[in-house]
Amino acid sequence: MKYNLTRKDFQTAFEFAVKYHLDPTKSGTTRTAGSARSLGDVLDSFLLGKLAEIGVVNILQSLNSRKQCVLDFDLKPIYEVKNEPDIIGVIENSLSRKPNLFIEIKNTGRGDHWLGLTLEQYETIKKSAKNPNKIFIVGVSIGNNDLDKSPKEKDLLGAYLKKITNLKTFDKFADAYKTFIKIEYAISGAELERNGTVFKKNGLFYNTDLFVDIGKFFKRALEAGKFKDLGVQNGGELKKYSQNKELPPPDIFGAIKLDGRVRIFEKANDKSVRRFIYAETDVTIANNILGEFKLERRKHYLYDMRTVGRNPILARNNIWIAKRSLGYLQKQGLIKSAEENLKKIAKGI
Repeated sequence: MKYNLTRKDFQTAFEFAVKYHLDPTKSGTTRTAGSARSLGDVLDSFLLGKLAEIGVVNILQSLNSRKQCVLDFDLKPIYEVKNEPDIIGVIENSLSRKPNLFIEIKNTGRGDHWLGLTLEQYETIKKSAKNPNKIFIVGVSIGNNDLDKSPKEKDLLGAYLKKITNLKTFDKFADAYKTFIKIEYAISGAELERNGTVFKKNGLFYNTDLFVDIGKFFKRALEAGKFKDLGVQNGGELKKYSQNKELPPPDIFGAIKLDGRVRIFEKANDKSVRRFIYAETDVTIANNILGEFKLERRKHYLYDMRTVGRNPILARNNIWIAKRSLGYLQKQGLIKSAEENLKKIAKGI
């Protein structure tokens, strides 16, 4: 489900960010480094977030025109800022009221591995909402239909400055009004609780795309004798490992079940290990946390069991669902599709 952003949408989000920057009650430093926070920093922080919220409420209104969802564009003093829902009100039958559901709208990118909340945030929201069935997390991505433009040229701020300044400096940027918000997922708090995994503070942040088709490169390296043959495995549980010898394997994933026959190879040095799989048959690999993987016969794959990011140590407790497992969980009837949950939100909010 998509919503095409308008001139008014951009203007609303841009003006909010500028007012926030100029407000003397707002922090003038960044959260992490404590350095001075410029207008550009504020625009980067708020432009996408507010446009995402605008996109979601317009999609909800298209599903139920009798209700108008209200977003928070007030500049409250810091001491009044609480963990409030992103949709703070509803207008129905010309009357304003509080929403019946707690909606958290989050931006998600192609490279995101996990979805969910910090455990502290979820517990705080649950105290407010009272019922996990009344909590919904809506994940959105942003795209642009100006197809001949590169990702850098589709930068939101650059595209909008092109529209409002008419300076040649910004000529290469995309058309801002070809930008759209796309719903990537919508899950309830109850679905997050039932299917999510708690990743504790100081634990590790793991990759979720475990099997990467590596084509002919591996075949050439294999023929050169650069890999140790670990033998054939026909069904059963695929053994986990760590690519970094200083870190433990991701036991939090649980059993990785193999249906099919594979041959496993390993390449190791003093600091790291890589394992590779050759699918001797068509293979299905299933995991309760990561979902399902399909490996094609006669193809080679990197068994990519690595951590993510320069610093993979988690700073907080989190409750997460692997983003790639959503289709698998829907197939199992464990969560509803984004469209089903959005219709539920539009009706119940």
